[in-house]
Order: sequence, then structure tokens, then C-alpha cells
Amino acid sequence: MKMGIVTAILYYLIQSGRLNFERLLLLMDSPGILMMMYLILILAVVPMATLRWWLLLRAIGLKVEPKRTFLLTWIGNFFNTTLPGAITGDVVKGYYVIRSEKEEGRTRAFMTLLIDRFVGLFGLVVMAFIALIFNLDLIWKQSSLHPLAWSITGLFGATLIFYIIALYPFAEGRDPFIRLFNRLPGKTFLIKVYLAFKSYQHRKPTLLFTLLLSISIHMLVGLIFFEVSKLMGIRDMGLATQFFLMPIGLITVAIPVAPGGIGIGHAAFESLYLLAGHSGGADIFNVFVIVQLSVFLLGGIPYFLYSGSYKVPEEETLVKGN
Repeated sequence: MKMGIVTAILYYLIQSGRLNFERLLLLMDSPGILMMMYLILILAVVPMATLRWWLLLRAIGLKVEPKRTFLLTWIGNFFNTTLPGAITGDVVKGYYVIRSEKEEGRTRAFMTLLIDRFVGLFGLVVMAFIALIFNLDLIWKQSSLHPLAWSITGLFGATLIFYIIALYPFAEGRDPFIRLFNRLPGKTFLIKVYLAFKSYQHRKPTLLFTLLLSISIHMLVGLIFFEVSKLMGIRDMGLATQFFLMPIGLITVAIPVAPGGIGIGHAAFESLYLLAGHSGGADIFNVFVIVQLSVFLLGGIPYFLYSGSYKVPEEETLVKGN
């Protein structure tokens, strides 16, 4: 079944034209940039994303081995970049990780994936806001960028408020947000998500470090976009400007329309670059997507080989033995 899934995904990507390795020929004249992209994704981005999720798991007492976390991260990347949306891989990762937990720990295990996704999003927002500060003169002069600047400022403010609320130690039974969520539709899910974040209120260093990891990951991806932009002839765009535009574009990739944000990501980056006075944003994103796909397809190997075996907790073994 796994072999069939991997084969079907590859066939779909190739037949639809979304996986066209010929496009990598654009980088053949600059093998150094291509090698840099592969090294950053394989040796930095994936290990750092693994560490972020592992820290979140460990902080709430879920002892998942680093090697297992690393393999599941690769598997998640494989599905995130080959199937619609950016959460497909999280579902697969969640399926495997909750199998190794007792019933009471499964909800917490799955919620770490949601928290990991939010921390990644917050990292994009914080990075874009910091870049905005370094681009105030440019943004002030171009009125077309003002709506983006205000949006990022608003999202940054919301991120700060969220972290303050999540970390504030409300007295037991007096949390006003629990009462608020109880009055809203979908209250069960909202309360679970909220309590999952609140479980980290005594793990402030973990939340801070995982946020810094997210910002570092996005900065490395921003460096890739910066180098590809120069390759495509955009040489007058500063690194800070790239760090401002790239996070906004990547936020749109999370919309479940096509694998790896194909389509809507191209449109978003083309529009963003035009707002900054440059064309070719879609081509730059296209090169990034192809390289990312070629790297994360490697996650199909651990998915195919991964048995998903887990050790049954000792108490459960005794019950079954009786």
C-alpha cells in the first residue's frame, strides 16, 4: 500500500507538470547556488524543524526518540509538499506518534503538531516585522506596501498578545478565556488547543527557543530566495526587503489548494514582488518549489521503510496477558 501511495504521488506530480526536473537546468550555470539550496534544506532546515518539534514533545513529558522524530519529520515533509495543503504531513505524523502513546497522552501528542505549526507561523510573522523595521524608508516611500506593513504589524501585535495570554498564570478556575470559549461554536476543540498552549506556561524557555528556531529556519529560506532572485536578475533588492516579502508569501502556501503551495504561491509571490517594483516573483518561487520538492521527495524513502512499530506500554501488556 505504501509503495502504491508513493508511486501514485510521483505519477501525479510528473503528469501534471508540477515536478519537472528540467527546470533545475536553470541552475546548472550556477551549481554553487543549487548546492547551497540542497545543503540548507537537508542539513539545516529539516534538522532544525525536527529539534523544534522534539523540544515541544519533551516539554510536556512525551518521550519520543530523536531518531523517530527525525524520520517522522521527513515523512511529514514528503506529504506536505506532495499533497494539497501544508497540514497533510502533520496528519500522517500525528497518526504515527499517537500510536506510541497511551490513551491519555494521545491528545497531547497530536496537539504538539498544531503548536509546532503555530510556532512556525509566529516565526514568519516576527521575521517579517523585524524586516519591516529595517525597511521603514522603503515602505514609507511606496504606498502600495502600506497595507502589507499594517497587516504584518497587526499580526505581530496579535502574536505578542497570544504569547502573553498563553503564558499568564491565571488562578485555577478563573481563566476568562475558558469561559469565553465555552460560549463559542466548536468550544471543545478551541479549549483543547488553548489548554495545549497553556501546558507550556511553565516551559517559557522552550517556547522562546522554538520561536527562535522558527525565525532561524525562515531566515535560511529567505537567504535561498535572495540568492535565486539575484540569479533571476533582481540584483537591487536588499536582503531585508526579501526577508519582508518572503514570509508573507509563505503564509499563503498554507492554503490547501495545491501541493507545496503551487498555483496560489506563484500568484502571491508575483504580486508581492510587483508591489516592491520587481517582476519575476512567480519564477523565483517556481525554482524554490522544484528544489524543495526534489529534496522532500526523499521523505518517501523513510515512509516506505517505516514500520510504525511501537512498544506497547507495560501496563497494557500485563492487562492483555491476564
